[in-house]
Amino acid sequence: MNIRKQNSFFLLCFFEFFERFGYYGFSYTAILFFMSQYGFDFTEKQAVLLFGGFASLTYVFNAIGGYVADKVFGIKRTMFLGAIFLLIGYFSLALSPYFVSIDNYVYISLACIIVGSSLFKPAPTNLISRMYTDKLKLDSVYTYFYMSINLGSLSASLLIPVLATKYGYTAAYGVCSVGFAIGILNSILSYSSIKNIGNEVDFKNMGYLKTILIVLVFIIAIIGLSIILQANDTINYILWFGAGLIFGVFAFQIYVEKDPSSRKKIVAAIILLVYAVLFFIIYQQKSTSFFLFNVHHVNLNLFGYSVNPQSIPGVLNTAGVIILSPILALIYTKLGAKDFSLPFKFALGILFCGLAYGSMFLACMINDPTAKVSILWEVLAITVFFSAGELLISALGLSLMAKLLPQRITGFAMGTWFITSAIGIKIGTTIAQAVSSGIQYDESKGFDIQMTISSFHKYQELFGYISLVAIVFAIIAFVIGKKLNKMIED
Repeated sequence: MNIRKQNSFFLLCFFEFFERFGYYGFSYTAILFFMSQYGFDFTEKQAVLLFGGFASLTYVFNAIGGYVADKVFGIKRTMFLGAIFLLIGYFSLALSPYFVSIDNYVYISLACIIVGSSLFKPAPTNLISRMYTDKLKLDSVYTYFYMSINLGSLSASLLIPVLATKYGYTAAYGVCSVGFAIGILNSILSYSSIKNIGNEVDFKNMGYLKTILIVLVFIIAIIGLSIILQANDTINYILWFGAGLIFGVFAFQIYVEKDPSSRKKIVAAIILLVYAVLFFIIYQQKSTSFFLFNVHHVNLNLFGYSVNPQSIPGVLNTAGVIILSPILALIYTKLGAKDFSLPFKFALGILFCGLAYGSMFLACMINDPTAKVSILWEVLAITVFFSAGELLISALGLSLMAKLLPQRITGFAMGTWFITSAIGIKIGTTIAQAVSSGIQYDESKGFDIQMTISSFHKYQELFGYISLVAIVFAIIAFVIGKKLNKMIED
């Protein structure tokens, strides 16, 4: 990696770090925030449902951001516009305790984050794909980039839940805002390192009128999304429309693509995306089911220290990813052309996820429902198994889009990965909602014995079913792996 590419890459990693710091800082505290008087006084089921809708919309609109970057506004301008909306969203959330009486205030803040993320999120990966023409290096590069994402997540999981608990949501989300402002400032000061990277639209002059119109369109979108967030059925319709749009575009690309090998690669990408949906169904449990399981059923004492339940999934997951990322990147680099195939990595990733939930199912099997489960079971499940699975699927999904899909739709292709994430997240939320409590939960009192036993068995069944489904799908993926790899390599 030459010095110029290195500076460009680190700038994008630094920007992504603070974007993820803000997003995960909010995500790790969102459910309790929605259940608080400053949110909506929701039950667990209502809070999980809203968080799932927010998270899925945050991802599904990234395809639109990819199109805007490719065809309308340019990658870099789109990235900076998204950053501004994100900063507004987090800062307004920080002020939410002072505006609790204003109808839809929090929904508008959430909508700002959704729009900002849709514009920002596809951009760094899009720029990176244009920096590196050697596709054999992309797995290694994207794995390091994914490590920067998880460093942001780890920092947020260690800091933001503690701030929210001790000092309130204004302090917690205020820190998210300040962090993101630092990311924006650094990117402006170091802009010269990415000045010559971009697509054709990036290097065209953008008139003031067109810029104003684009900004107005997204402000209108924020208002619309603040309403949609309150209508779960509408969110479901949007997601299924997004799924139909993806496969429609892919079908059209297969039809117009004259090269047979390129057509096979597009078909292979579709099959692997189906597996990605399964992964994100499993992934969503980390922020919902795992978190609520921690609140009700896990001994939060670790080596004499009391651990914040909101921090556990994020800390364990990102610690595992940070430890494993350089190891995998080194393996990919050493193997070079002999690297494991993408289908094999996906199959192995799904298998690891199955083992993660299988270990939690085992923990429940050998534990008394009225007693607390040792947090060390989650260290094994999340830090080792789940983190390995995430690196093999989610981190390489970005690389998959760059490798398998035509360069002419790079922005939309990156957005496609996020729509896939959104569909899995929403389905995962529906599953998590089924085992969450439908009553107002008083943290100071907790559940009574009957509710504790009932809740424990629900989570035990959930972990068991997820493990079984994941392992079965992993076996199928191993069986069809050679055929898929041939489609990719031809």
